[in-house]
Amino acid sequence: MDGVNAAALRSDEAFDVVTSDVLVLGGGVAGYQAATVAARAGASVHLVARARGASPFILGFNASLAQGAPGDSAEQFYQDTFEGGYRLGDPSLIRTLAEQASIAFDELQHLGVSFESRDGRPALRHLSGSRFPRSVYVAKGTGNAILRVLVGEAKKSAVTEHSGLRVLALLKLDGRVWGALAADPRTGRSTVFLAANTVLAMGGIGGIYGDSTYPVDVEGGSYTLALDAGAVLRDMEFVQFEPTVVATPPGVRGMEMPTAMLGDGAVLKNTLGERFMCRYHPDGCEKQIEKARMALFIQKEIDEGRGTPEGAVYFDATVLSPDVLNGYVTHRQRLLKAGVDPQTQPVQVHPAAHSLMGGVRIDARCQSDVAGLLVCGEAAGGLHGASRIAGNGAADAITFGRLAGLSACADGMHPDDARRNQVMDLVRRLLDGSGNAGEDEGMVQGYIDRVSTVMSTAFGIRRTRKAMEEGVRVLEAVYEEVLVQWTGSPFHPLARARGVTLVALAVARSALARNESRGAHFRTDYPERDDAHYGRSSFVRLGENGRIVLDAAG
Repeated sequence: MDGVNAAALRSDEAFDVVTSDVLVLGGGVAGYQAATVAARAGASVHLVARARGASPFILGFNASLAQGAPGDSAEQFYQDTFEGGYRLGDPSLIRTLAEQASIAFDELQHLGVSFESRDGRPALRHLSGSRFPRSVYVAKGTGNAILRVLVGEAKKSAVTEHSGLRVLALLKLDGRVWGALAADPRTGRSTVFLAANTVLAMGGIGGIYGDSTYPVDVEGGSYTLALDAGAVLRDMEFVQFEPTVVATPPGVRGMEMPTAMLGDGAVLKNTLGERFMCRYHPDGCEKQIEKARMALFIQKEIDEGRGTPEGAVYFDATVLSPDVLNGYVTHRQRLLKAGVDPQTQPVQVHPAAHSLMGGVRIDARCQSDVAGLLVCGEAAGGLHGASRIAGNGAADAITFGRLAGLSACADGMHPDDARRNQVMDLVRRLLDGSGNAGEDEGMVQGYIDRVSTVMSTAFGIRRTRKAMEEGVRVLEAVYEEVLVQWTGSPFHPLARARGVTLVALAVARSALARNESRGAHFRTDYPERDDAHYGRSSFVRLGENGRIVLDAAG
């Protein structure tokens, strides 16, 4: 239940009020990185999280290490990321990643993350989109291994954690964010988190698509909060579809088959038995190709009738040795439990919505356009450009989570009693028109289902003007229906439907305005890249009328 019962929330006593130097929103790797770094620097830190998001599924992350592959360097890492993003990424963010991912790796290793090693050196996987092996990993599960260490470090560092809460709004006064309002859907109890600096790290948009690798609760909340606070979003049209997601059996549907396996020698085949990637990418076939192109080629095979009846192609890992396959122990165990042995049976895979290249505009210190609001992880945009190379999603979260934590405690600010009183006045105003929990829950889900259907059909891998125009029309109609009934309060049940639709419109209108194909955005009616007219980022913000506004100047 996502609604919040506001009947009892009519006095200050109905709220818990928590004050700290730094507030972190998000319980994944980026959030815990920010929280632990800020706490070790001496700040008082509270972390609010509904769940772990997609972080447990991290397979590894890129870092240019001193003990890395011969010939690799921070400059090579920079070039791979810049070119892999189709030259649309922010050079300052890319440079920061290339130079500082190794620092984050060293710190995690020092904290106790046991990365795989070989002959006394870090073991490195060669992922798609990189010219050199540079992905560090933990064979039994990189994401969970990092999270375990960071959660433990958070406890040691006196980070106060609040789990299971839904963030309703950022609290903005006089042009600055002073924390957030959150509620416990289980009890209806709300908490005002008052903080001098807030780190937004609540992940991406996977849940607004019908078929996604992400948990269903990851549905664009970061972007709604940021838009409502006055932040600018960038590059929202670039939605990456993970190319190799299990289509069947149902027990593992939605699980990613690691593209790192392709680097180890696994291959993709259609129903004719053809290793079709060699037709599209002769230099390497399944290797050294960024994910957007791989997903496009897989979908093309399926659309042209060379896929399975389940709408998939075959991921053949039977050629891998048992030792190599056992390096992916979590994936193999899940497949075996579902009745598929990847050592002897190809796995059916297809593309599915995975991650967003865009997000909140930030600088290299993770500062957004709004004072007091720092953003990191998939909530932030600008690093990946039009496409994200494999291994850079986790590298982003780990590297910029660390930087957000450092930036959040750099100004030494602390909210005083006068600011607390102003924030409470704001919260009382937000209560007006809150509605009742449970009210219109079926209607809310109905709106969200309509949005996810439109996003999957009109804003998937292959896009056309006709389909997108119709998609925008439907989304705008849904948005207007919601606005007529929504009171403007974040407590109202329809606030969730309004947020999902708002973010979908940010993606949809950005996509419709880009009349070219680039990275994760492919137009069948404009199949070529057009640097002369579209070799720049797109920007959107929330207009005074509460609608998405395209902002060419950013």
